[in-house]
Amino acid sequence: MKNFRNAIYKHGHTIVVCMLVTTLVLAVITVRSGILDRTDFKQQDQLIPVDASDDQAIPMNLGVYVENIYNFSPNQKTFDAEGWVWLTWPQAAQDIFAVNGIPSSQMLDFVNSVNGWDFAMTPEHSEPIRLPNGSYYQNFRYSGHFYANELNFRQFPFQTLRLAQTFELNSEDEALNAKHVRLIPDTAESGTGEYIDIMGYITHGSEIKTFIHNYGTNFGLADSDGEPTKKISQIRFEVIYKKSITSSILELFLPLVTVMALVMFAPMLSSSLWDVRLGLPPMVLLTLIFLQQGYKTELPDLPYVTFLDTIYNLCYLTTLILFCLFMWGSNKLDEASDMERAKVIAQINAMDLRFQIGLTIALIGLGTINWFVVGTQTP
Repeated sequence: MKNFRNAIYKHGHTIVVCMLVTTLVLAVITVRSGILDRTDFKQQDQLIPVDASDDQAIPMNLGVYVENIYNFSPNQKTFDAEGWVWLTWPQAAQDIFAVNGIPSSQMLDFVNSVNGWDFAMTPEHSEPIRLPNGSYYQNFRYSGHFYANELNFRQFPFQTLRLAQTFELNSEDEALNAKHVRLIPDTAESGTGEYIDIMGYITHGSEIKTFIHNYGTNFGLADSDGEPTKKISQIRFEVIYKKSITSSILELFLPLVTVMALVMFAPMLSSSLWDVRLGLPPMVLLTLIFLQQGYKTELPDLPYVTFLDTIYNLCYLTTLILFCLFMWGSNKLDEASDMERAKVIAQINAMDLRFQIGLTIALIGLGTINWFVVGTQTP
């Protein structure tokens, strides 16, 4: 028992440091896994990707040309857009519209439009025009405020933004149900104009996709086939933006790497300079906090941790571990007698080298692994 107490007294600092490091590592893993924020809430609505062709439903071609995107607000998850959208449909679809009294101006619905008072959709023709092949055609000029539902900043500062404009056939008319009429994207003619660039991002193009929107409810009215849910054909036109890799590295990572280089080279200082060694980690921690708060102003209040957040968390942990190492070394040196001093300094230097190499490898390795973990997560 006495020997056990002596061992505790002699290695007390080491035990405390190990317990602290273990606790911090477990805390980081727990927070990073997101287990504390898990919820059982599930959306009733479902988006089901579908092929462009369908044998049963009548096809309606839909094309989009976005002329202007502006007023993008990450905090509000909104943006303004202007452009054209057109529909082309065959005689079979026109017969359905005529029987059910559905005018062309009421066929289309902008699902993610907000601020209805500020939205405008003006048909180019008072009535649909007849094309030489017998199909009907109507073109609309639109402008409005849209909600960007799928913003994903998990990979910040290398994230990809997709600003979508979502079109559906009017869900109020049963004749426009997905089993009757299906929207087909006009990929050949859809595109973007020259005024779609967003400050701070590089425009990478656009995509047009088709879905079946299963609303998860029939709004209290069963359809003619007794379906428990309403299914509407949907087309989503997305403009894709990415942050500049060069500017992100120079603006966000270069200062971080410079600061971390100071603390990672600190173990190379002589152990006799204990006051300098102990002063570096607190200074680096304060600098890291300042740098992190700087880039946080570019982001909305997110419910998850970004890639760069995790890198900073690893840097915090690395700096704290080195501070604990320096405390251990200074205490060992202070307790050593003159005869043991050379041996203790050699022991501290060896320990410093192990931690320096190990922490550098761990920082790079965990940062790389985190990138692939973040890349697999969805909004």
